[in-house]
Amino acid sequence: MVLINRATHRDIVPGVHLLPGQGNSVALETAKGVVLFDAGPGGGLTANMIATLQTITPKPVSHIVYSHGHLGYNYGVGDWCRSMAERGFARPVLVAHRRVRARYARYQEAEGLQQLLNSLQFRMNVPKPKPEWLVMPDIGFEDRLVIDGGDRTIELLAAPSETDDVVAAWLPSERFLYGSAAVIRSLPNVGTPLRTLRDPMRWASTLDRLHALRPKVLLAEFGGPLFEPQDVEDALVLPAAGLRWLRQETVRLMNEGLGVEDIVARIRPPAALFDHPFMRPVYGCVDYIVRDIWRSENGWWDRNPTTLHPAPRLQVEADLQSLLGSAADVQHVVARAQALAEGGQIQKALHVIDLVAQLPEDTPMHSQVMDFKADLLDRRALQLSSVVSRNLYRSMAEQLRGLPHGSTRDNDPTHGMTMA
Repeated sequence: MVLINRATHRDIVPGVHLLPGQGNSVALETAKGVVLFDAGPGGGLTANMIATLQTITPKPVSHIVYSHGHLGYNYGVGDWCRSMAERGFARPVLVAHRRVRARYARYQEAEGLQQLLNSLQFRMNVPKPKPEWLVMPDIGFEDRLVIDGGDRTIELLAAPSETDDVVAAWLPSERFLYGSAAVIRSLPNVGTPLRTLRDPMRWASTLDRLHALRPKVLLAEFGGPLFEPQDVEDALVLPAAGLRWLRQETVRLMNEGLGVEDIVARIRPPAALFDHPFMRPVYGCVDYIVRDIWRSENGWWDRNPTTLHPAPRLQVEADLQSLLGSAADVQHVVARAQALAEGGQIQKALHVIDLVAQLPEDTPMHSQVMDFKADLLDRRALQLSSVVSRNLYRSMAEQLRGLPHGSTRDNDPTHGMTMA
């Protein structure tokens, strides 16, 4: 999985260690104890993090900092607290941006929705977030919080980006920066299809502020540390420049009166900027970002007057069935979709097959149509680099086949995607 880090790095700078967790969990040693970024998802992964840290240092964990409020990153807080108690140490102080509390409350309110969205995106049966997993922080700060470790000062910096509650860590004496979810070494995942609006200009401004620190060593949310000056520079500057280019171009085309679908089709990102390894569309992609920029300036309507006050879906299905309900009609549409697919035009084939895929279940060839559409979704996933897009296509293919989300993951072709 993209989110899981299996590597351990000791002494990235003296006393700063990367633990194997969900994303990069960072342990920062001080004279007063260890300041830990993210407790992990609990269970075996967090247990391994705890055991790994004990092989590095006997010091207790004095603080657990939430890098951001997304589900899973800190389900393991209780495990760390119990481990400290068993060793005779005080409970760690839990620190986060103040907006984490509101995010956790929202997740608890919409627990069923969160379960569905995460199951689709990550292709597994993700459980509902239990109240005991969402441990509220003891301290919530707004812009900056300094932890005095005695021999080391750790500055916690608000870094709104992927979420509004991201926290980065800055060690001024070592010029070490943990960029947290603000720095992901790929195209920023703005516009993820199942998530709320993410502000690309906010993310770009955060990267500017982090770049202004002039770090010598940079650790992103995923992957190993960066030591080369050019790598550090590129990881902070290029994503901000790319987001600003997309904003400028999208707004230009909006000002010309284009709708979102036309803008997505017209955007041509410059290769000199977007072909860099740190700008790979691994999680986010250009289409997603353009759509979020559109959403930031427009309402929900796609400007097709038919969709402004649409008829109930079942009524439309009945009329379609009267037009395309015979076996011959359905076979004609399927044959055209098959021809497109054989020519490699999988996305166009999906649009064509949808003419009959939305017909009622008693329509001739309905099950064959659903199976064919599921096959097209699996094939379309092979054409895409974004892990989110691939997972969503495959999750919906499973749904069409009546299978649980993630049940066919072991059959997926491997795509050598790595954030290392």
